[in-house]
Amino acid sequence: MNATAQVGLRATEAIGLLIDAVEQIPSESWDLPSNLEGWSIRDLVGHVTGSATKVVTLVEGGDIWQRPSQPDDWKSDDPAARLRELAARLHDALPGADLDALRPSPQGEVPLHRALAYPVADLALHSWDLYRSREQPFELPEHLLEFCRQLVESVPDDMLRRPGGFGPARPAPEGATPTARLMAFLGRSVDN
Repeated sequence: MNATAQVGLRATEAIGLLIDAVEQIPSESWDLPSNLEGWSIRDLVGHVTGSATKVVTLVEGGDIWQRPSQPDDWKSDDPAARLRELAARLHDALPGADLDALRPSPQGEVPLHRALAYPVADLALHSWDLYRSREQPFELPEHLLEFCRQLVESVPDDMLRRPGGFGPARPAPEGATPTARLMAFLGRSVDN
């Protein structure tokens, strides 16, 4: 399978990981701090629900917004149900999507497969954040980890670490897993 078609598989895989992570959040944990400074777990889920909506909207050919998804814009009474609905829409839209069609992105008009890369990675990386926020270990599946790693390596550091992006790289402990090394590079604390 070519790299263009693989973004659809990664999108499906990433939204599935996110749904699994959200479904495991106990009701008493929603308002606890997440591992992202200034955000509760509810805020983090709101933000990443916006990212999931962006993925689906891009695939469906709709209009998207050109800024990070703000948590309060996407909070829901039943976020797992909302994400399952988005996953169903993605499943329905992907087979007919023209992954080479030009779509808006922060870099201007680019093929859909490129416009999807960042929001799809956002779903995967924030799935890790949700587990980390609850002090649960989690490893990204190998193909999704490689997808995220390649995306991160393709972005100039000043773009990667701009406001609303990622924090300064942190050291990963000796023996860190590949996922932990990537997350430390993206500014996450991965120490136990």
